[in-house]
Amino acid sequence: MKAALALFAFAGFAAAAPAGIVVETYGAAAPPAAVDGWPIDWRVHFRSDVFADVTTTPDGGGGVIVFSIPVSVRAIGQGWATWSHGYTGNVFYTNGASSLTIGLSDIHAFQFYAEPNPFGIFQMTAAGSDGATTIAAQQHPDGDSGATGWGFCSWDAHVVSITVESDVDFAVGEFRVGFLTPPAPATLGPFALAGLVAGRRRRTGPSQEVPS
Repeated sequence: MKAALALFAFAGFAAAAPAGIVVETYGAAAPPAAVDGWPIDWRVHFRSDVFADVTTTPDGGGGVIVFSIPVSVRAIGQGWATWSHGYTGNVFYTNGASSLTIGLSDIHAFQFYAEPNPFGIFQMTAAGSDGATTIAAQQHPDGDSGATGWGFCSWDAHVVSITVESDVDFAVGEFRVGFLTPPAPATLGPFALAGLVAGRRRRTGPSQEVPS
C-alpha cells in the first residue's frame, strides 16, 4: 500500500521544492500499471542468449538500457532459481558484484525487481536520478523467491540512471518502461493529480532525497 511520507532535507535541500523524481516500492507483489500515474506501456522482451555477458539490452523504444558492468543474462529456471509473483523471464546477474548502475534514455517511468544471489534476506537500496536530483528507497528482498520491486518516475524530465547497492551479489530484471505521453490531468486519480499540481513527491518504504 503506497503512502505519502514526510521528506527529509539534506544539505539545505528544501522539502517544499518542486517535484523531481519519484520512487515507489512494491515488495514482492506484482508491479502496478503505472508509476505515480505515469502509464507503463512496455515490458522488455525475453532474451534467448542465456549465460551471455552483456552491457546493454534493448529498452523497447529504440534505445538501450546500459549496465555499468558486464552482467550475465539468466532466466528463471535457467541459471537463476527463483523470483517472485510468478515472473519467469530474464534477469541480469551482477557476476559477483554488489553494486550496479542502470543507465536509461528518454524514459519517464521505469520499474524493475532485484533479488539477492544467496538464499536469505539482505538489505538492498535503489537510487534513481533525473539528472538534477536523486531519490533512494531501501528494501529487504529474500534470495529465496522474494525479489522486490521499485518504480521510478520523472514527469518533467527523464529517469537517467538507477544505482542498486546490496550487501551481496544479486540479479535485476523484470524491466517495464513508460514512454508514452501521460494521460491528461482530468483523467488522473486524485492522488496523482495532487502530486502533479502541487509538486508533492510520493514514495513508500524508508527513503531519502538528496541533491545529486
